[in-house]
Amino acid sequence: MNETNNNNTKGKVLISMSAVLLIGVYFYPLLTLTSLYGTGHFPYTLMAIFVIAGWLGQWVQHRLPTISEKNTFIRWGAALLLGLLISLVIALVWAFPLPELLTAVVWGVISAYIGLNFQPAFRSILIWRLQIWGVASAIVLSGAANGIEFMQPLLAYTGTIYAAGVISFVGWLVGQYSVQLDRAILNDGSKRIVLREFARANHQRLLWMLIVIAGIGAFPSLVAWLGPLRDRLLAWIRGLIGSSSNQEPPNTPTAPNEPPMISEGMEPAGEPSIFWDILGWVVMGAVAVVILWLILRLGQKAINKLMERFKGLLQPGQKKAEPRTEYVDISETLEAPAKTRKSWFRKKESLPSHDDERVRFYYRKWIDRAAHRGIDIQGAHTPLEAAETIVQHGAREDDQKLSAMLPDTYNAVRYGKKSPDDSEMSEIDRIWKSYRSK
Repeated sequence: MNETNNNNTKGKVLISMSAVLLIGVYFYPLLTLTSLYGTGHFPYTLMAIFVIAGWLGQWVQHRLPTISEKNTFIRWGAALLLGLLISLVIALVWAFPLPELLTAVVWGVISAYIGLNFQPAFRSILIWRLQIWGVASAIVLSGAANGIEFMQPLLAYTGTIYAAGVISFVGWLVGQYSVQLDRAILNDGSKRIVLREFARANHQRLLWMLIVIAGIGAFPSLVAWLGPLRDRLLAWIRGLIGSSSNQEPPNTPTAPNEPPMISEGMEPAGEPSIFWDILGWVVMGAVAVVILWLILRLGQKAINKLMERFKGLLQPGQKKAEPRTEYVDISETLEAPAKTRKSWFRKKESLPSHDDERVRFYYRKWIDRAAHRGIDIQGAHTPLEAAETIVQHGAREDDQKLSAMLPDTYNAVRYGKKSPDDSEMSEIDRIWKSYRSK
């Protein structure tokens, strides 16, 4: 029994260390961007500081599990101490100047905080967003290094930025396929994995991913091709602003080799300002994104038509089957509803005033926070099973209190048996306020 617990503990430690290393890879393009003023191997040094500080935070969390139950101020204070320790040691060894030292301290503190709060999991909402961030930042910085003058020092790191983007994309793809595989196992009544059906259901997804990769690879060439269009748009915008309408044209020279004479009070045109560089890059990026989107949409439609034609060639005698009528049983589950818009900048949801609705709100937010920490809660889990899963993953004190009260109250409200008592509801409100503040 002890050997099994030791093996589980070692497995969690290895998963946590690997996850922190991958988070550093997802953040690598941003690490490189914040080291523009540095020289040499400073981005790689920041990467090392990020990984070491994150591992140190994981070690502290493993040795002192109660630190994750403290409030945010105490956890940020511990992260500040750990980040300062690692950053100052490395800065003294490499003799960093003040700007590089401050950058190293900031990233060390951020990484230590991630290590103190991160749960041993490869699949969570946080990991998914960081993978998307790694892919998007790698694409943007690769194009910016070629198109913006003051970001040309990034050209020395385009290879590693591209590698970080590829790793982020592969991690995202593996996560999506693992989610699909879990759903296939869950939906199979006999608990058998039909690999052929699973591959058939996902072959179109693979083709779509190949189109996306091809579009990303064509992005630098597309940016170069859109250069003249960008210049024309900028000239049109300058004409609308009328920045040069107040100036008189230069006097015409009398001799053929004489330079044009500038009137008094006028200065020769200087270097283009950084505002026009940034505006030009924004315009070019917007046009490139629109063109890539059109290409991808056309590619998707072409693939759908080709797949339908291939099916017709392989099965010429088969008639078109009548569409099946599906009946949907409307019930409350842990499955997230279909989102009609992105949840990146969603407005804060207000607390319901009615007791029954507030119990549902507390339960849903509790499950969402557990999933955000990396706890694997399946859609078929009952409230009691979900509470047991949360407690098994090293729950905090407030989690244990909620798991003791909230599932039974939620079941009573869910099936319309009774409304919670005033004393019971006030106790749940008090526990939730303490849970939310941490």
